[in-house]
Amino acid sequence: MSTKTTTPPALKDVSRETLDSIARRAHYLATQMIFQANNRDDKEKGDPKIGGHVAACASALHIMGALHLLVKSGFDHIANKPHASPVDHSYNYLLDLLLNPDLSKYSQAEKDTAMMGLRKYSKNGEPVFQSYHSAYDSDHHNFFPSGTVGIPPVKAGYLALAYRFAREHNYNVPEAHFWALTGDSEFREGSMYEAVPDFADREIGNLTWIVDYNRQSLDGHRIINEQQMQGTDADRIERTMAANGWEVIQVRHGSKRQALFKKAGGDTFKNFLEKELKDYELQALLLVQDMKALKKGIAKEYPNMKKFLDNVSDQELYEAFRDFGGHDMILLAEAMLKSKQSTRKPTIIIAHTLKGWGLKMAAAPGNHSALLSAEEMEELRQKQGLKGETLFAGFDAKSNETQFLKTRGEKLYTDIKAQNDLKAKNEKLFLSEIEKMGSIPEKLDINTKMASYPHTQWMLGQLTAKLTRIANADSSKLNDTEKRWKLPGELFMTMAPDVGTSTNLNPAMDGKIFGAPVVQDVETELGVKDTKLPDLIPGEEVSDRFLRFEIAEGNVMSCVGAFGKMRDILGVPIMPLMTVYDFFIKRALDQYFYNLYWKSSFICVGTPSGVTLSPEGAQHGWKSDFQIPNQITWEPYFCVEVDWILSDTFKRHLLNDNTGRQGTLLRLVTRGVEQKDLMKFMTKQARFKQDSSARLHRAEFPIQGAVNEEEIAALSEQEILTVMREEVLKGAYRLIDYRGYAGYEPGDNVVNIFAMGAMVGEAIKASENLLARGIYANVIAVTSPDLLCGILAHENDYHYLRNELEINSNLYLNKSGDVGSADLITVSGRRVPVVSVHDGEAGLLDNLGSIVGVRHESCAVRKHSKCGRPSEIYHFHHIDEEAIVEACGKVLSESALEKVIISKNSSDELTQAADVQAQGTTPHWTELWPTKNQTHKH
Repeated sequence: MSTKTTTPPALKDVSRETLDSIARRAHYLATQMIFQANNRDDKEKGDPKIGGHVAACASALHIMGALHLLVKSGFDHIANKPHASPVDHSYNYLLDLLLNPDLSKYSQAEKDTAMMGLRKYSKNGEPVFQSYHSAYDSDHHNFFPSGTVGIPPVKAGYLALAYRFAREHNYNVPEAHFWALTGDSEFREGSMYEAVPDFADREIGNLTWIVDYNRQSLDGHRIINEQQMQGTDADRIERTMAANGWEVIQVRHGSKRQALFKKAGGDTFKNFLEKELKDYELQALLLVQDMKALKKGIAKEYPNMKKFLDNVSDQELYEAFRDFGGHDMILLAEAMLKSKQSTRKPTIIIAHTLKGWGLKMAAAPGNHSALLSAEEMEELRQKQGLKGETLFAGFDAKSNETQFLKTRGEKLYTDIKAQNDLKAKNEKLFLSEIEKMGSIPEKLDINTKMASYPHTQWMLGQLTAKLTRIANADSSKLNDTEKRWKLPGELFMTMAPDVGTSTNLNPAMDGKIFGAPVVQDVETELGVKDTKLPDLIPGEEVSDRFLRFEIAEGNVMSCVGAFGKMRDILGVPIMPLMTVYDFFIKRALDQYFYNLYWKSSFICVGTPSGVTLSPEGAQHGWKSDFQIPNQITWEPYFCVEVDWILSDTFKRHLLNDNTGRQGTLLRLVTRGVEQKDLMKFMTKQARFKQDSSARLHRAEFPIQGAVNEEEIAALSEQEILTVMREEVLKGAYRLIDYRGYAGYEPGDNVVNIFAMGAMVGEAIKASENLLARGIYANVIAVTSPDLLCGILAHENDYHYLRNELEINSNLYLNKSGDVGSADLITVSGRRVPVVSVHDGEAGLLDNLGSIVGVRHESCAVRKHSKCGRPSEIYHFHHIDEEAIVEACGKVLSESALEKVIISKNSSDELTQAADVQAQGTTPHWTELWPTKNQTHKH
């Protein structure tokens, strides 16, 4: 079902004079905000320039005015260009829509404080505005964050698609339109052009993009090769968008121009503006103040214009050149309302504007970051009739402006509260349904025992296939556990940039493509359909939950973020998952960062990942390793870990329990693993023995006085897995653990190997190799670097690593002789060193040693890759068994060479002893642990 909104206020309900008066006040307020931000008395020496975008605000003034005052509903969403955020704040100030988190309105004092606080740090909780549109602003309702150009307009389109998806799947969502204002320079962003054909393909008719076409960019005038482009950039945009299935509306001329077009020769003036005058020439003409000279120059270059020029006054010509349609609120509102009539096509409005409208810097090159003088700012203030020291104010209570703003503001406020109520209603509904069905299970319980050497990407396919089956099954045919998964399954949807089949999403795709149904299934009609492949014919049925994309990673990343935001916007917790070859996440890193800043809740599966995809070679071998706030990264080794991780992610998402970790990045591989190894190594650990007090030894390495670990029964598999699941979800678990074994001497023959993902297999082999040398190498399998040693771990001072895994810098001391003084002795101080290994950049795990304060060697990918078998490529990158063994030897030897000098009497004597010690020669670590080459020499 859906909630319908009322029609926007009719244009006849307000006069042009009233609208223009409100726009001029908003223009002043936005300009004053920027002026105050740049002229604060608390500036400190060395502070960077704040900058300002008064010219960019001015060019967008009437476009946003038409939206705020005439067209949008409180259910609509707006992606405004970054540099126009003060304009939105100013209109919302006048509409009394600066709101607290509980939607109560600001007092007048709070409103004025906020307007004074553009780009200011809130020290005592006072209201401020961020540099660009932000989720932290008091008027952020249904506004996209806009700190990055080219991304928000795309988000708007995919959020529109998410609304339609939710409506088609019978969720309660309001009718809404999605607006995006972009600069003309911004409209060259590749992210936008990547999305253009997709939005038309999907028939997103409730999307309107608006280009603020002011012919200037940050560095100055935009100069286009108009001969090659066959016209201005506006013409090129029109042809491009029309060719890609969009409706196009040009708003070129204001009412003053249109009146002049009706005069003698007016048609030649119109043709001159639209066809003959280049954008660069137009910008130059706008800078000319002498109209007589300008007329003479135009007549000389364009003789056909003489008749028209003779029939207009200098003032009329001056105003006509500046009378762009993008500053006529009535024309803009009519164009916007017309765009809403195109229900099957997205629309683009090209609004011709003047950068710096209403300011002395209008059309001036480099005005993008220019600031007003104090004199001009005061002149604008006086024109607004503000008295005394008043900087910010609305209109007189009895004025037409106030009456209109009050009525309009209350209408929008009513919509805002209605959406908030709808969100609360939806949240209550879904929580009630979850309680009714029972808690979400800990796993989907995929049986891997019958699979032949499965890998983690295979496991993803099994999990998504089961969820898809459960979602579309008759509840009466499901067992009790499956019934508890039905609601999550129905909320689960998937997408991929043309790699759904190669990332094991086949079952989720087969006959379940959500999209505009534009083709008949002629393959079936002709009897030629290959039933072994997924059925990719799109439909719009409740069971359709897969979004198919072309090779456009940026689009998919924007889309998964938009769908993941439905929980926070409307209380509909759709759980989106996208798969992408991990190394191509970097193509969509801007969009990925945006998703995390936006606090969208989603799953991104990067698979296959790293140099483990060794046959593909160098270009496919650099994994997407990064740490960003609001992200949690997982990299499992055994298949059961994928089940636990995905199930926990679902539960947290549906219960809104993933603050700080809304974006889930899951890295998987296509290299098979013997799943039996999990219990093989877990049952060898002393902590999982029924008699945990016995001193153990491995069968192949007997120790007198110890018991063969195989002779002591282990706990049940279920008991072990229960403990292991908790540890997996905390970020790491001990897979090989020799604590409790005879001969285990920390500070002498113990090393901890931290291995992540596919490299756990190499760590296991290295540990076995080292045991044969008398070294006890524990293997800690890292499932989430974010939880173990990243941002999320930092929040609790790495508690799990230090206190639960018990990785520490304890110093194990042994007396080893004197240093030539009766009261001084030499002590060998040894800690348990660390080696880490993973298929990726060193930065993910190379801080483990520094966190706990021990010697650490990091084995990681540090160079471009090559083609080959995994074993060959691991060796090439020094992340194989041999490299791990050598790294362990290095850290053990270097730890053994550490010395601690202890003074019994005084620090002076300690210093003298240190001097004596310093005169000696410390051997290189390889003398204690010969390298492979040295061993061969001997």
